[in-house]
Amino acid sequence: MRKKVLLLLALFLTVSLMFIATGCPPAADQAQNGEVVAPVETITWKMQTPWPTGMYLHDGPLRFAEKVEAMSGGRLKIEVTPAGTIVGAFDILDAVSDGVLDAGQGWAAYWAGRHPAAHLFSSTVGGPFGMDNLDYVSWLYFGGGLELYRQLYTEEMGLNVKVFPMDIIVEEPLGWFKEEITSLEELKGLKMRESGLTAEVYSKAGITVVAMPGGEILPSLERGVIDAAAFMCPTSDKQLGLMDVAKYYHTPSLHRPSGTLELLINQDRWNELPADLQAIVEVAAKETLLHTWMRGIFLNSADLQTLKEEHDVQIVRTPDDVLEMQLEAWAEVAAGHSANNPFFAEVFASQREHAERVVRYRREFYLPYGFAADHYWAE
Repeated sequence: MRKKVLLLLALFLTVSLMFIATGCPPAADQAQNGEVVAPVETITWKMQTPWPTGMYLHDGPLRFAEKVEAMSGGRLKIEVTPAGTIVGAFDILDAVSDGVLDAGQGWAAYWAGRHPAAHLFSSTVGGPFGMDNLDYVSWLYFGGGLELYRQLYTEEMGLNVKVFPMDIIVEEPLGWFKEEITSLEELKGLKMRESGLTAEVYSKAGITVVAMPGGEILPSLERGVIDAAAFMCPTSDKQLGLMDVAKYYHTPSLHRPSGTLELLINQDRWNELPADLQAIVEVAAKETLLHTWMRGIFLNSADLQTLKEEHDVQIVRTPDDVLEMQLEAWAEVAAGHSANNPFFAEVFASQREHAERVVRYRREFYLPYGFAADHYWAE
């Protein structure tokens, strides 16, 4: 009997030791190998976008947050909320700078009223200088553009933010019209919704421009407050329902052939991150930019077909004199801002220097896009 008790006691002690060794993790402050293991700190940020839930532009920040959390092993979590949940869309920049938000997404043209150079980091008429999105992103990362971008916010505008490009704006059409236009003169007779320095360009050309948030475009078209409107691209325009009140979709256009959306981070929150988390945020922003760019091409091509086939939208070629007007009027507007604002002039000169090399290179070495496209998809 005594041997049986001793055997059971030994078995109990063995199982208990195995459980302790394998089943119970050591307490955070328990010594392991002579070292104290500190608890893993979880950092949580509040981030807001200027887009409503359901709009595809809101998906980019959601993906960014997922990537950051996954790559950081849960050490950095970002709670992404849609427009208006904490501040208004046009208040995001200041909210991030003041620490009301830890991070936010914006479009630099929103701040062009505070500094004209902001427009050069959003979407610029003509590229600028013939650049498309590939050329423009090349300028940001290899032509000194990102350094100037950060200088705009910290030195020129005195803000406490760190900025990263985080989304690509696909080339935008001229816009939605209730009637087909065939010339610049016909466009001049209309009231058209536009924003940023593009509105200044159109005004200089004699077009009546009405500024309004994207959510007001549809009812304004319905009531006749405006005759035409530009918002962004087939996917976002379809989500707004613009095809329900206007059937003529004029394209292409040179008013926004390239551009990015931005990730804004409070500088103090950024400085508090260890180096590895800073690297994760930077990589996740670049990955999100690439993902949204490719996804945007996929979604917009599908939605354009839907607009044509299911909503009877007519795709109309923009008159050449309208395209020429955009470039000529923009040259006047840019010259005026360059003369009055040294930093605008510095950024614009940097873009020109980069474009002179890369645009000429691509024109000499790349086939025109339509060459093979016309061979396979001639209409």
